[in-house]
Amino acid sequence: MFELEGNEFTDADQMLLTADRLERLAANLRAIHAGAGPTEDDLTNAPVIENWATEFVPAKALFGRVASNLPEKYLGFCSTDLWVLAEPRSWVLTLERWYRLGQPEKLQE
Repeated sequence: MFELEGNEFTDADQMLLTADRLERLAANLRAIHAGAGPTEDDLTNAPVIENWATEFVPAKALFGRVASNLPEKYLGFCSTDLWVLAEPRSWVLTLERWYRLGQPEKLQE
């Protein structure tokens, strides 16, 4: 959300960054609709999210841990808005980028 104060927006630079992200998202959604998913390069360069789950916050987002290059080291993670969840193909598309999916969170019974 962007707020107008007087005659200017409070964070005009962030507004342009969001517009760029939305344009990339629109291009990716068109590609998915046409039957193309992420490229091999997209997924090779995408972080892996382990122990993931989806939540509504108020838009759907992805929570989990990002696998780092350090053994046994994970970073806490919450994505931007989740737009496409392709669990059978082990990838998701958020407002910002592609992610590869590792193992989902194990729900306690």
